[in-house]
Amino acid sequence: MHEIPRMSGKMTAGWQKTRKTFRHGYLAEALVEAAIARLEADGVEALSLRELARDAGVNHRAVYRHFPDKLSLLARIAEEGWRLMELRVKQQSAGKLAGEQTLVAAGVGFFLFARDHPNLFALMAGPRINAKGVFPGLEAAMAETVAMFRRPFVDSNIEPELARVRTALFVSALQGVTTQILHGRLRVSRAKVKDFVAQTCRMLFKGFR
Repeated sequence: MHEIPRMSGKMTAGWQKTRKTFRHGYLAEALVEAAIARLEADGVEALSLRELARDAGVNHRAVYRHFPDKLSLLARIAEEGWRLMELRVKQQSAGKLAGEQTLVAAGVGFFLFARDHPNLFALMAGPRINAKGVFPGLEAAMAETVAMFRRPFVDSNIEPELARVRTALFVSALQGVTTQILHGRLRVSRAKVKDFVAQTCRMLFKGFR
């Protein structure tokens, strides 16, 4: 899956189109897609394994075979979110010069993903889902996305271990700025927000060098 349906209200016909794939073994993927659509439309509180089963027209036991509890579903949704963010960051930074230019473009991609999928981003950026380390796929997706922000620091001749720390600080700061914008606490017009985020990334990069 590389696209998240942009939906409002409850899931309707778009979800029903996926049902024909269930008999071919794609129930887990279809459930994740449906769960993301529900999350984006109604927030994390609207997620329920039983409701997803009902939407899918399958017995809830079939859902539990893939997701034994809600936490496992949230972990899989967050994993998909990090994969989708990685794709957005790659698209945004393609063709940019190594170092600062790539990092700034990656930061803009990070923000644009969050703006387009605020509830998914809130889940990804919220309390740690994988506190006990039982969802390796989620950790791998996070690591691969964050590595795209570490590479520009390494390309700027920063020692790898120091680059790792700088990356953690950069992403944390970017997450904070993004959240403040999305919540309306940091007011930036839509026309100027990409430039604002880009300039913020430049300042962060210079400060962390």
